[in-house]
Order: sequence, then C-alpha cells, then structure tokens
Amino acid sequence: MAKLILHIGMQKTGSSAIQSSLAAASGKDFVYPLLGDGRFKPPKHTEALVQLFSSNSATIAEQYKLAGKSEAMIRDPLRASSDREQITQAAADAGDGYVILSSEGATGYLGREDLHAVREFAEDLFDDILVVAYIREPFEFVSANFQTRIRGRFLADFKPKYKRLRPRFELWDEVFGRERVHLWKYDRAAFPNGDIVEDFCGKLGLSTLRSGDSNVTLSRAAVSALYRLNRTTRSKPDALPLLQQARKVIVHDFPHRDWPKFRLSPEVVAPLLRKHRDDIEWMERRIGSTLMKEQRVRSSDVRSEQDLLEIDRNALRILDELGKGFAGNAKRLLDEALHD
Repeated sequence: MAKLILHIGMQKTGSSAIQSSLAAASGKDFVYPLLGDGRFKPPKHTEALVQLFSSNSATIAEQYKLAGKSEAMIRDPLRASSDREQITQAAADAGDGYVILSSEGATGYLGREDLHAVREFAEDLFDDILVVAYIREPFEFVSANFQTRIRGRFLADFKPKYKRLRPRFELWDEVFGRERVHLWKYDRAAFPNGDIVEDFCGKLGLSTLRSGDSNVTLSRAAVSALYRLNRTTRSKPDALPLLQQARKVIVHDFPHRDWPKFRLSPEVVAPLLRKHRDDIEWMERRIGSTLMKEQRVRSSDVRSEQDLLEIDRNALRILDELGKGFAGNAKRLLDEALHD
C-alpha cells in the first residue's frame, strides 16, 4: 500500500511553489492528485479537504463569499464524491510509493473532530501517514498574514494579529501521533540553492524538483491600494464583482518588483511577539532552533493605518493608468478608493 504525506503549510512558507512543482511532476515517485471538477482545479487541496472533512463548512463558505470565491468550491456534494474517488484512485496508482496532499489552510479550517475523520479515511487507504509543515519566523509571518488578509478582502481595519500555532499543531500531534508530525524551520538561507521545493523533496527522500510558479510578493503600494479598496467597499456588498476586477489588476499587473515589499514595522509587531512569547518558545523547542531574529526598521515599513493609506505619487500614477482599462462603475470605484 501507498503512504500518505499531508503537507499542511504553514501559510507563507512557499506552499504555492511546492504545490505547483508537485502537480507538474506527479507520477514520478509520488502521485499528486489534481482534485476538482474542471471549474476549480488548483494544485492545492484546501477546498477538497474542507469539503470532505470539515464540520464547519457553512462558516467557511461565508468567508469564501466575502472573498469573492464561489461557495461551490467547498459545498458541492458531487465534487466531494469525485474528490474522494480520486484520492482513492491515487492510493492505488501510487503502489508502495507516496500520495501527497497539500493544504496550507488545513491547520485553520480543520478541528479535532475533522482531523479524526481525515485519519480514519487515510488509514483505510495508506500504510502510513506523515504530516509535514514549515514554520516561518514570527515577525515575517505577522506581516505576511496581515498582507494576505488584505489581499483576500478579510481586512479593512489596521489590526495586525499573531496566530497562535501551538494549539493547532498540538491537535495534529494528538490525532496523528507526535512521531508522525514533522515541523521544519522555513529558512531560505539554509535551503539547497535557496529553493523551498528542493528542500521539501530532500527532506522526504523524493527526486529533486525545483520551484515553479508561486504567489506574487506584493509591494507596499499595491497592498495600500487593496486596503483602500477594502475600506471603500466594506459597506457596499453589491460592489464585490467590481472589487474583484480591480484586485486582480492590482495583484497581477502592477510592477511589484520595482517597489519596496510590504512589511509592517518592527515597532508594530514587537508587542504582539512579546505577548505570545510562550507560543513562539514552544515552536522553537519543537523544531530545535531559534525562530526570532533582529529586525531593523526600514523607511518603507508601515507603522500605522495612516502609513498604510499613503501611496507614493509615482505608484499612484501607475495604478491610475491601470484603471483606465476599466469602464463605468469599476473605474469610479477604483478612483474613489485611490483618491478619497
């Protein structure tokens, strides 16, 4: 029988690069099933795992709707049945090799009851189950998570948060057994050729792969524009389709590499890290390495909401130029957000 590798993130640790590379190389010494029905077929497996195992899909569906995603991604019985069959077929196709499922959202979406359901399902198909995750430096993660929430339209207030990780990973330890759960430090400087995918394959004894496509690293100017859009539309639910159009253009067409990356100031994040030092120390003991490093203040750091609302004039000119491709209400929405 095959063995199952459950890659559970964490978020902002190169998961998209891992998923894209595994999907492209599936069938070599592992099977990486592409789950979905044709409409939704990303290389990640978050929606499939939520749909198959989450006992809280109604709440998650509301979050998806808020972000402009289709509720059918996680609430479609026919797709759920198909996904279950595809995973079963992947186990058969893998022989005595590996099947890999990857979802950086699994730690947040699946509770204790759900994880027991995952384990029961997997133990019927696989000889063994291995759970793996990378852990990112806390300061970087707070900034990255704040950016992600703005990008996903979950945030229209300046409230950076620290997500406690110990309770989440202890659930996986409890359900799957501590010996099956492997947590690794996310440190590009220590990866072979600085490549997360090479490191992932090396740690699991898979044939070497290299990074393919991954998420765009957004610039500060783009995050500021998205935040302004969120604020402008939070009381306008009918504007969601227009917001989606504007967001896609900003994320994919703005020249992010020409501008400073988005980053919260250490002055903003430090109090959060002090408050949750016990959680960080648990993670450090778990991976056997320090996670904290000195952070120097940069001139482009975001220190407050007022900072976040400000957009460099030259960047604003580029955003206005991108907006010329919009028509009617979409153009007015973007203009209102950028120049209010």
